[in-house]
Amino acid sequence: MSLAPLHNPSIAPAPASPKAHGSGEGTASLAFSLIAPASMYLTGPLSLLAALFTRPSEGPGRLDWVAPLVLWSYPALFGLLAVTLGIVSLRVFVRRSNGWRAGVAALWISAAEVAMGLVLVLMDGDFMILF
Repeated sequence: MSLAPLHNPSIAPAPASPKAHGSGEGTASLAFSLIAPASMYLTGPLSLLAALFTRPSEGPGRLDWVAPLVLWSYPALFGLLAVTLGIVSLRVFVRRSNGWRAGVAALWISAAEVAMGLVLVLMDGDFMILF
């Protein structure tokens, strides 16, 4: 049995070309970038509950990291998904297509959210920006 037909260069797959139609990844990244700050409405009360159960009554404790972790868990997850899908949409879609524009918008929104979160953290000096 010969392996020559398996290594025939004329059967090589064509390189991937950018898509001009569709906007799946771009729309998904835009949706995730809008869900990320909205998810803080869910994690905010849960982080306050975590702070109530894990922070000591006086001074710093060894579990001070739990409440900020709960607060930023969903926004970080959705933000990471938005950035990943935004970069994929920039690579997959042709410039100025709907998917490409949605990816650019999602990356701008995600960058604004990160900047706003960093400003709040730097002003307060703690990752737990709620109190």
